[in-house]
Amino acid sequence: MSMHDPARRPWGTATGARSVTLSAWTLVVVFAALAAAWWVGMLQGDRDLLTSAIVAFNISIFVSLGAVAIDLTTAQQRGEEESSALPRLPGSWLAGAGLGAIAAGALAPGHGLAPAFWGLLMLAGGVTLFLSPVLVTQHRARKARRHSRTRATGVRTQATVTEVRTFYREHLARYRVTMRFTDQQGDQRWFTQTAAAGSRGIETGQKLPLHYDPVRPGKTRTLVIDWPQH
Repeated sequence: MSMHDPARRPWGTATGARSVTLSAWTLVVVFAALAAAWWVGMLQGDRDLLTSAIVAFNISIFVSLGAVAIDLTTAQQRGEEESSALPRLPGSWLAGAGLGAIAAGALAPGHGLAPAFWGLLMLAGGVTLFLSPVLVTQHRARKARRHSRTRATGVRTQATVTEVRTFYREHLARYRVTMRFTDQQGDQRWFTQTAAAGSRGIETGQKLPLHYDPVRPGKTRTLVIDWPQH
């Protein structure tokens, strides 16, 4: 049994975990930026920068391994999935390399706009990769709130399965299901959704519980199916 309050650790709270994780990834960006800036400088004629670029690159590798470990360790505390560390690794490298290339191009403008152009592309790609776990988490949270609201205030009815198509994702069978239902105005509506992971026994002609928004019965995003689980 622990004799210390976990919240007193630097990563013991959600805010602390985010701060520690962000600090670790910031170090990766800094050393990647130094490596890229010195490498660009070397390509522009200063051969003495080659050793510095290699050292900074090697340090960025070791720092990134530590950042991945911290990201994995604090993921649960931050309310994120452990897989969030995967896109952040290349994202931090690209963002740092982009910043370094832009800085090197600005310090040596006589060599053209190529370093700044490629730096901007790498920076944009790196930031996108780095933020992708947060964007995905926010998207899932909005979807969960929307479905919860539809379950609480929407209309409950039955949807009839008209077609089931099987596909595989990570060697697991998934189902793309087409269904129809009749709304309060008597109109028949068709829609297609991917069954929730773990759903089994979905067959043509089967009826499944459905919740829909009576104001927007045709909007697929507001349709909530109670998938059978086995």
